[in-house]
Amino acid sequence: MKGAIKQICVLVDDLDAAMKNYWEKFGIGPWDIRHFTPDTVRDFYVHNKHIETGFDFICAVTWEGDVEYELIQPVEGPNIYWEYLKKYGSGLHHFKIVIPDDEELKAYVKELEEKGLKVMQTGWIDNDVHYYVDSHEQLGLTLELGNGGRIGEAPEVYPAKDAKRPVSHRQNIKQIAIVVDDAEKYMENYAYYLGIDGWDVRHFTPEKLRDFKVNGAHITEGFDFICAVKWVGGMEIEIIQPIKGDNIYWDFLEKHGPGFHHIKDVYPDEEIKEECRRLSGYEVRIMQTGWIDGDSHYYMSTENLLHMIVEFGNGGRIEAPDYVYCAKNGK
Repeated sequence: MKGAIKQICVLVDDLDAAMKNYWEKFGIGPWDIRHFTPDTVRDFYVHNKHIETGFDFICAVTWEGDVEYELIQPVEGPNIYWEYLKKYGSGLHHFKIVIPDDEELKAYVKELEEKGLKVMQTGWIDNDVHYYVDSHEQLGLTLELGNGGRIGEAPEVYPAKDAKRPVSHRQNIKQIAIVVDDAEKYMENYAYYLGIDGWDVRHFTPEKLRDFKVNGAHITEGFDFICAVKWVGGMEIEIIQPIKGDNIYWDFLEKHGPGFHHIKDVYPDEEIKEECRRLSGYEVRIMQTGWIDGDSHYYMSTENLLHMIVEFGNGGRIEAPDYVYCAKNGK
């Protein structure tokens, strides 16, 4: 894959409430807030139509380590966000690949279009350009590409530019994951469209996964789900397909279909336990947990607060995969 994954975006229908939860309950912020309007955005196109008047959407951004969080709320006029919110509701929307060189970026966008991923929305704000491509069917999420160009100082900051962080834990986002109904199909697609190939594939079964609990119930038999992972720079991409038995993935597929399921925050086990205890005060519970070799996972019920699921994990060592999948049509 060209470029680097630098941003994760969540679409919301109430930006103020979302920022408040991110900041007060998770310490994520402060947020730089900008309205994208005809006064601030130029060369704005939605589905190939040049939009010059009557649009407004709010973008709030903050850096958490090496990853930029973005919250977007559409306000009026044409954009691609209304379509997503109407179909799926608030939730994870895209990750952003940053390619600083404008010519290299344009060439990559053209390459993706030639493969069938058409640009749905594009525009400039100051020195920053964005291109959203229609990749949900192929990749399980929308893909954004941009140059990461400089944008002028934000006119608003929440809660304040020099606000003292209310939570000591700082996230260390190391994984983005999609849940799908056909892991091989999506591994093929990631290889073909983005050149991401050579996936470590494991079946999570009773023989490999210990202390497996789903919604508090200890599950000891009759389950199987596939996890395929691949590191891309400093970010791991995970593709999960449930096969049988209890897990949290079936419910997601039933409600959303294949899509962007969670992000993973990696830090030591003792800190994870403390964070789980702290979040229980906000009625955040562990939905699924288990161990494979030296690696632990805890999926947290954070959707009501963050409009996404956050997984905690220790990033522990896992033995060799069942096999490595190399795509038939990868490039």
